[in-house]
Order: sequence, then structure tokens, then C-alpha cells
Amino acid sequence: MDELRKAQPLYGIRVLDFGQAYAAPCAARLLADMGADVVKVEPPSGDFCRLSGRVEGDSAVFLGLNRGKRSISLDLTTDKGRAVAIDLIKKADVLVENFRVGVLDKMGLGYEATKKVNPRLIYCSIFSYGRTGPWVRRRGGDPWAQAISGIVASMGVKGQPPQMIGHSVIDFSIGAMTAFAIMNALFQRQITGKGTRVGTNLIHTALFLQEGAFHDYTVDDVLHVKWGRGFRGLFPYGPYPAKDGDVLTIYGQDDVEWADICSILGVEHLLADERYDTLEKRIERKAELYPILDEAFRKKTREEWKNEFRAHNYRCEPCLNYQELMATEQFKANNMIVEVDHPTEGHLRLLANPAQVGENTEWRGDTRHPPLIGQHSREVLKEAGYDPARIDALIAEGVVVEPDPGSIKLRGRDKSMRSATQVSDKARMQARAQANQEQLQQKK
Repeated sequence: MDELRKAQPLYGIRVLDFGQAYAAPCAARLLADMGADVVKVEPPSGDFCRLSGRVEGDSAVFLGLNRGKRSISLDLTTDKGRAVAIDLIKKADVLVENFRVGVLDKMGLGYEATKKVNPRLIYCSIFSYGRTGPWVRRRGGDPWAQAISGIVASMGVKGQPPQMIGHSVIDFSIGAMTAFAIMNALFQRQITGKGTRVGTNLIHTALFLQEGAFHDYTVDDVLHVKWGRGFRGLFPYGPYPAKDGDVLTIYGQDDVEWADICSILGVEHLLADERYDTLEKRIERKAELYPILDEAFRKKTREEWKNEFRAHNYRCEPCLNYQELMATEQFKANNMIVEVDHPTEGHLRLLANPAQVGENTEWRGDTRHPPLIGQHSREVLKEAGYDPARIDALIAEGVVVEPDPGSIKLRGRDKSMRSATQVSDKARMQARAQANQEQLQQKK
């Protein structure tokens, strides 16, 4: 494994992950998967994304976003904590953060301050709305970005309540976009020898995810509003209920395909109905056509429809849940899971990086488990040149935090503990949230 790690494109690159929640930690995790040494810099209470209201212990999303990293816990509200951060920055190649604009500047850890101590540093900030403009100090996040960027306005059925995407697609997408930007900055540094600043923001990324629809407006003045069922108002493109689940097909747009689909589904009578004899009419009256097609699709299983459509040179694929997908031979062949053993959470199956670099596909990211809060504080400080006595003093003062060895006990992810730990877990969440809030107030 050491040889595989050394063969990765970012081996030897040191990344400081000052991020919390999803976006910045996602970017740093992607860099770790490519061989970078990522040190997660957490407050004494830990990244608030560790909080889990479901089971005792760190949240599942935290475990996935922070595998392959080391953790040092610093109190950045103190002068000594900020001084330690500067010492770490001096030896880093990349810093990634998603604080609100101006927060790190006030702490002496902004771009202008850090480039003086490390001119080769790639300083990456993830903003909600951008680096400048009237909204820069507003709090943001994936749900608000969905609302502001036009995603919510284009989802759902006209006249019905609005809908949003049920996944944090913008946070994870900006993580990938940020990693892409950092890689470019590192390549540029190879040429210039100098570091630079990198910035991404949620709104721009959200528009990038809607680029086709966005250009419909900027180029052709077509404004997308609540598409309704299907995909961007197209008919009969979309998912349908089969006998044992759901399926999705994209065919039937033109008159030839419409005739074929009606034949496959056994609803040929629709072809003789002049109300539906053009695509424009079918789109206009799709609300009355969907129930007819739904009834037809319910007559066969997903597998039967897949085979039926393929026999006519069309595709109809099953809508799988995660359990069903992971049971497929294709999922197994693509080696999409990284398995690690965690000292408190037990054996974990985590998603591997989708990108593979090099001919040897055995490497799927650093297999170090997601870190405990401050688990590597001592070794990271030692690497920064701190002697044991100084490290002990910082820990004794609470400037640096490391886990209590007596508290590291294998707990596992026993889902039956959910109700039993609900009260204690809630108290733990409230205490950690209160500590984070106090830190935020001190940084303002």
C-alpha cells in the first residue's frame, strides 16, 4: 500500500482542511484520494458535521467525507491557537476553507496574511455567493443555493407546492469543482513557482449544473418554470411505475417513437386519437396521458420491461435503490467501495473516488479511517517542529486537543441503539452546537 500511495499524483502534497460541513471537506477528501496528505484542522468541539441525530457517534456523511485524513484540533479563538495554525500553514501546499467572508482575515489567517509566510501556498476559499458583491456576508448553503439559482423554480408541478432536490448535489459538486481548481493551481505553481488564490461559489456551481436550461434562457429567452413530471417538460421522457418498482425510459418524443412505445405498452388506441397525434398536443395533454401509461407499465415487472424495450432496440432501465445497485455485478466489478476499520464506529463501507489515475486500479483512496477529533494533533505538531514539552503545554492549556485514550472504545453502528441513545445523543449535539456558536460569536 505504501508503494501505491507513493505512486499517486498528489503524493508529497500537504493540504490543510479548515472546512466544515460538506463542500470544503469534500474537496479535501478528493485530494486525499489522489495521494495528498490532508490534515483536518478542527475546533475543540469538532467539525459540526460530526453531529448525528440518528445513531450514537459521528454522522455517516462525516465518515465518508473525511476518510484518509488526519485531524488536529485547535482553538483558533486564542492567540496561541492561531500561532500554531500559522506554523502549519508555513509547511503546507494547499489550504481549503469555507468560512464566511472575512472571518479568517480577522483571525490573521486570510490570504493576504498567509501568502506572506508561505508564498507557494494555494489558498482556496469556497463562498456561498462569491468573493465580492452585496451578498458576501450572508450565510448560505446548499438549500439556499437551490432556491436562489433557479433549481426550485424549475421543479415540481405548476400550481402545486415547490420542490427541491433531496440530495446536497451543489455541496458535493462544488467540492469536485474546488478540487479541479486546486489541481490547476498546483500545475500553474509548477511553472511559476508561486502560490495563488482559488475561489468557487455555490451559486455559480448551481448554475453550472443547470447549464443547458440556463443557456435556453440566455440564448433563446426560454425561461424554465416548474417542469412538472418527467424531465424539463419533455414527454413521455421519465420514470413510470412497474409491477415491482419503477422504471425509466426516454423515448417517444417523435411520432415514430411514439407509435413504437404505444405498441410496446399495448396502448395502440392512443394512435388513433387525434387529440394526441402531434408532440405538441401530447405535451399539452400529458396530464391525461400519464395515468394511461402508468396503468400500462404496472402490468409487467422491471425486468420484463427492460427485455421488452431492448427487443425493440430501445432502453428501459430499472430505478434501483442503493441496496439493489450494490447487489449488481457491475457495481462489484467497478470496485466502488473502500472498507476501513474505525476504532469506535467499527467496520465501515465508504464510497470510493469515482476517478482513477494510472493503469493500476487497486488504489481507491487512502484507507486511513476517518479521524477522531484531534487524533493526530501530537504527530502533526511534531512534524511542524514542536518538541514534546511544548506540545504537552499546548494540550494542557486547551489550545490543542487530543482524544482521551480511555474514551476510545469500539461502539460500532448498532442501529438498535438509536432509541436508547436518543436523549444522550441530543444532549451531546446541543453541547457541541453551543460550543460552535460561542466560537462563531468570538470570531465576529
